Amino acid sequence: MRKFYFILFFLQVVSGYSQHLSRIDFEQIKNAIADENGEFYYPQLIGRLIDQDTSLTSEEYKHLYYGNVYQTYYYPYGATDRERTFEDAYLQNSDFDKIEELGLAVLNENPINLNVMLRLIFLYNHTKAVEKATRIATIYVGFLEVIYASGTGRSCEDSFVVISVDDEYAITSDLGLKVVKQALIDSCDRLFFSKKGQQRKNRIKALYFNVKMPLTYLSKSFINSDVPVPDPTPDED
Repeated sequence: MRKFYFILFFLQVVSGYSQHLSRIDFEQIKNAIADENGEFYYPQLIGRLIDQDTSLTSEEYKHLYYGNVYQTYYYPYGATDRERTFEDAYLQNSDFDKIEELGLAVLNENPINLNVMLRLIFLYNHTKAVEKATRIATIYVGFLEVIYASGTGRSCEDSFVVISVDDEYAITSDLGLKVVKQALIDSCDRLFFSKKGQQRKNRIKALYFNVKMPLTYLSKSFINSDVPVPDPTPDED
């Protein structure tokens, strides 16, 4: 029954935390994005994001990013069929118009997809579509700044709060860091980095990322699955 140990462990971790992570108050965000008369009403913010409105404020980016966990299309693990099709086309690096079309279709499916945004930036830079690259890059950076503002990353208590494990790597890539090891500590991923390429004086050895929301999603998927419930006292076999 060992295969159930990790699942049981993170189910306990997820249930033991409040909705206030680092500097992010998820309850406040949940209420704000549901207020039809409020400035952060989610359907309106998403509409502006899909239209690539570069006038979005830092607070609007914050509510867009963390409000994503309350949407039916929130999908923090793996990739959708549409995203896999885009990834295949991107790696083949042939029909740029088709790649763009597929990438924008993925963003219409879930507009908070930093990996696809970054690939579109690379695509636009390659094709010298400066205006398009600048517009997507502005939005991409807006979301990175939200994550940077969520904590310092120096401890689990003051960790960077992400809604997808992939977003950890958006931050480490932005910092020019190479991940060599990671460990799950409570609801935090602790990433360790290579010394190579870092100045000794300013070297970053490790950073903490709070992954409670992806773990919560995974725990709900497990609870709603057909996987049998483990024995109350599993044996060692």
